[in-house]
Order: sequence, then C-alpha cells, then structure tokens
Amino acid sequence: MGLEGTLSVLRAILYFVITIFILVTIHEFGHFIAGRIFGMRVPVFSVGMGRRLFGFNKLNKLTFGPLDPETELKLENNTDYRLSLLPIGGYAKIEGMIDETQNEALPLEVMPWEFRAKPWWQKSIVISAGVIMNTLLAWLIFSGHNYTIGEDLRLTTTVGYVETGSQSKKLGVQAGDKIVAVDGKTVSNWEEIQEAVMLGHLGRDYMLTLERGGKAFAVAYATKSLNSPEDLSTAFGLTPVGYSSPPIAEVPAANPHSPAERAGLKAGDIITHIQGDSIVSWFALVDHIHSNAGKPLLFQWQRNGVAMNATITPDADGTVGIKPGDFSYVGAKSHVDYGIGKSLALGWQDLTNNAGLTFRMLGMVITGKMPVGKALGGPLKIAQMASRSAASGFESFMLFMGLLSMSLALINILPIPALDGGHLIIILIEAAIGHELSQGFKLGFQKVGVAILLSLMAFMLFSDIRSMI
Repeated sequence: MGLEGTLSVLRAILYFVITIFILVTIHEFGHFIAGRIFGMRVPVFSVGMGRRLFGFNKLNKLTFGPLDPETELKLENNTDYRLSLLPIGGYAKIEGMIDETQNEALPLEVMPWEFRAKPWWQKSIVISAGVIMNTLLAWLIFSGHNYTIGEDLRLTTTVGYVETGSQSKKLGVQAGDKIVAVDGKTVSNWEEIQEAVMLGHLGRDYMLTLERGGKAFAVAYATKSLNSPEDLSTAFGLTPVGYSSPPIAEVPAANPHSPAERAGLKAGDIITHIQGDSIVSWFALVDHIHSNAGKPLLFQWQRNGVAMNATITPDADGTVGIKPGDFSYVGAKSHVDYGIGKSLALGWQDLTNNAGLTFRMLGMVITGKMPVGKALGGPLKIAQMASRSAASGFESFMLFMGLLSMSLALINILPIPALDGGHLIIILIEAAIGHELSQGFKLGFQKVGVAILLSLMAFMLFSDIRSMI
C-alpha cells in the first residue's frame, strides 16, 4: 500500500472514531442525565471504553489513571467523569441496573437510589433516553442543514435522458416527456420527483403520470421486489433536461492505472463515439460504460482536433476512470432559504422520511427480500462512508452523521436483548406481572443479546471485507 492508500485508511479510521465518539457519547449522556433527574446514582460517565486515562469528580478533582477501590466506594452520589482508552463508544454506569456489562448478580437489598427501585415509567424513560437523544441530534442536524444551506430546486419535470436497461426505458419513457405526478401527487420540480420515488417507494410499486405532445398517459413501475435504494434509482433511470453537454466528457485527469489511462486517454480529450454511437451527453457516456462492464468497447475521441480511437474494457463496476469536464445543471433553478420554524418542520420531515425508509429496509431484511449486507453497514463500511462524506465537505459529513444518529436510534429501540429495546421489553413485562424477573433470567437474557450482536457485527465485518476485495 502506497502513501496515498495509507493516508486514506488513516483518514477513514479518524472519521470513524469521530463519528462513533460523538454519537455514542450523546446516546449515553441521555441515559446519564435521565438517571440523575430521577435520583439514580450514576458513579461513572465514561467517554470511551476500557482503561480510565483521566477524569474528575467531587472527591479528588482531576486524576490520572484508574481510580483506587476506596475512592470508587466513596463516590456514592457523585459521578466520575472520565476519558477512557478506547475511543469507540462510552457508557453511563447506573447503579442497580443489569446490563450487558454485568458479570454477577446484584445484592438482594434494594437501595432507594438504584435503577431497580424506581417505578416502571421512570425506568422506561431512562432506558429510552439514549434513543431520544440520538433522535433529537438527527433532527437538529437536518433542521440546521435546512436553515443554513436552504435548498436548490431544479425547476423542471421534463425528462432529459433515459438510461439503457432501466424500467423507464422498457416502459417507453422518452426524452422530452414531462412528469406530471407520482402516484397521483402532482410534482413541480425534480427534487419532489426524487423524494417521492426514492423515499416513498422502496419495496413498493408506483405509477408516473406523464405528458407527451399535450396528451397525458401513465406508466406503472414494478419495483416491489427491488431490495435497495440503488436498485430503485437504477430502475427509475431518468435525468432532467438542463444539464450542459459540451464539452462532452473531458478527461481532467485519467486515474492512474485505470483502463482509460492504459488506453492513452489524457486530460482534455473529448470522447465523441462509443461502439459507433454518438455521445451527446455525459449521461449517454456513463450509460454506455456502465451497461457494458467487462466488455471491450471501441472509444473514439478528439485531441486538439485530431481523431483518435482505442478499445477500452470497463472494470467490473462499470467504470473506466474518467471524470466529466464542464458538466453542470444550467436549466431553470431556484434557491430557497428557510426560517427557523420551517427548518424545524422540514428537519422533522427529513427525519420521518428517512426513518420510514430504514424501517422498510429492516422489514425487507426480516422477510428475506433484502440481504443483511445491503441494509446494514459494518465498521468498515461506516468508516468508508464517514471518510467520503467528510471529503465532500462539512455539510455532507454532518448529514451523514445525522442519518447515522437516526439509524442508531432506530436499531437501539428494536426488542433485541442487550439493546435498549430489549431492556424496555423486560421493564414492561415486569410492570405487567407486578414483580421483578429473576436476576439469573435477566443476566442470561443479556448474554444472549451480546452473542446475537457480536455475531451480527462479525457478519457485517465479513460482508464489508468481501465487498471491498
């Protein structure tokens, strides 16, 4: 691995640590503050896991290294706020709570400051507080994005290009058709179309109403069986009018060792034909390459007015290592700024839309319609996505963190042992039967949950590695 590859890996690790560090700390702070509000003792609030590096408390202020046992016993209703060695999470240790870190039974005598001494509704709030904090963080990020950035709208619903192999192409949609409605809901810009299709129809069929030559007609998309947002986007396969075409696919820098570079393409070359077909836009270029992965294609291009050609075979992922030149949306558009109230409302809408999409994906995993690896990302995929979003700018990184915070909240509330949802189920069962379940049962319940989570994590890690090979 060269220097660039090493730096890329280190950057991915750094942003993974930053992302998990923030999200888990926010989550655990929810448990901590709710516990303290209800009078529960929380002797430790740790940012990071493992060995204590340093921290402070009311007994001895700032100290380094682990606390001695005598100091820990004296903490009583105080909290040791600490930074621990491993920056991959954190925890709030609430007295009287049996969780996945518990190795032995609690004393039989129940003290009034313990978690188990509190009424069921207080325990439910404490358990749910981490999920609530992650949800609030996601809402804050989405709302902040709407307030500070606003939204750019492409003010067209007219189709500019239809991808080969897409359902749109098979259904006869043509360039110049105007999209009037999605499932009967009128649309006025391309962003509304994308939101309606991509967020509203994963695992569902839908219908577009179009207009051609003054006559309206409808086409039905059979997308219920598709198992990822990427597949849904590929099936849609429509791009609006308004994107600049010339110069056609300049190559600002052919990637080192890419098929394009090996064939002799250089910066400034203008691709004119592929397999004899005239390339009229960047979309046509991508379409030709992507739909012919692994197949040799005859490329023709011009360099300073001189015609050149070579046979280039796209990689297995349907790329040859080129980037667009002067390619941007130049059609009618509008920028909208939002006030605080509207930003909060739109932020909540973004949250609920993405939450609904996540739940549908989880439902498709449970019913076997979607592979686990497509719906859930392991640590390598999260690290990779965090690094890419950060490379795209602070705005992109924050949106990624908002989506991940929302996902963390949704997954944590699932009724699985060792997750917050599993704890909540135990609390509600105890409230229904009027007494505590045995400590042995609850310890065993948590161990089963830990085994499930570790197995799932190992599977996702394996899936990440396999997808990157």
